[in-house]
Amino acid sequence: MPEYKNKVVKELLRRSDINSDIQVVANTYMNISYDQLTKKLSLLNAHVNRQLFRWYQKYPETRIVFYCNHERVENNVHSHIILKIPPKYGTNKVIFLLHKFWRKFDDRILTKFQMHIDRKVKNEVANVTYAFKKFHIEKPETFWVI
Repeated sequence: MPEYKNKVVKELLRRSDINSDIQVVANTYMNISYDQLTKKLSLLNAHVNRQLFRWYQKYPETRIVFYCNHERVENNVHSHIILKIPPKYGTNKVIFLLHKFWRKFDDRILTKFQMHIDRKVKNEVANVTYAFKKFHIEKPETFWVI
């Protein structure tokens, strides 16, 4: 693993306020651009934060934060997300809101956006390493903090 990727993984694991034990993948099942995916995830983040606390922009310590690493595979541009959930919110409520709002951003009838969430991964190091497997410092458009 390259040194810069190793530093990112170590930093995410070191911080106790980041929920590295939750695996989140936001699937689109579409060939959209990374910019479009980032806009949708930013909108998702705003909806979830507003639902939990109306004045989240004035109080950054109350925000849900997404550490996103976008990835493109055949017919599915998706993002691996590491969450930062403040202790005052329940993980179950945040996960419920992620599912609820993510599906609403897709107007297709049959194939909808899907959110894969594993609440208790067995190995946090493996989870963060997998989430950032395609992270490259030369491709800043694939990594976003929302």
